[in-house]
Amino acid sequence: MTTIVRGGPRVLKKLAVAALAASAVVAVRKRNTSKGEADLWAEATRGPGSVSSPRS
Repeated sequence: MTTIVRGGPRVLKKLAVAALAASAVVAVRKRNTSKGEADLWAEATRGPGSVSSPRS
């Protein structure tokens, strides 16, 4: 099935820009989440009341 997009290249360009923006937001959120988890892990494994860290 073929779909014809009205507006041609302008609509496709807008969709591409929207997809790029959405992927950038996801990347920033993922980075911030990872940093937050690393901070929590560091806090939990250091200091007098720390939990033991796994050894490999």
